[in-house]
Amino acid sequence: MNKKTSKNKREFSRVDLKVLAKVNAKGEEVVFIGMHNVSMKSLFVKGKADWTVGTECEIHLILDGQNPPVDIKVKGRVQRITDEGIALMFTEVNLEAYEHLHNLVLLNTDDTEKVEEEFKNHLGLKKK
Repeated sequence: MNKKTSKNKREFSRVDLKVLAKVNAKGEEVVFIGMHNVSMKSLFVKGKADWTVGTECEIHLILDGQNPPVDIKVKGRVQRITDEGIALMFTEVNLEAYEHLHNLVLLNTDDTEKVEEEFKNHLGLKKK
């Protein structure tokens, strides 16, 4: 399968963001600084940690453009480990974190209509 086809099968658009990501897992906190790939469902951080696939974690995306900085906190699990970094799947996202993630993805995408359509059509992301 080529890279373009693989991207088209994703449930949600991904955006590259320069944010601070703090991940707590197995009793340790690892800080990832730099450009990370974010979607409504997951985060890919560039770097290494001593974790295995399936490791449960707490993820903090820190947005320092505000005072105090915004801390988007979600629960997750290590989904994949590569030579470049770690893919973390979100397993629990509260409403406040959902709103922040939605805005982050929407404000950093090149295709806002596509992103809004993804939110509108995804059963698990509907507000009641």
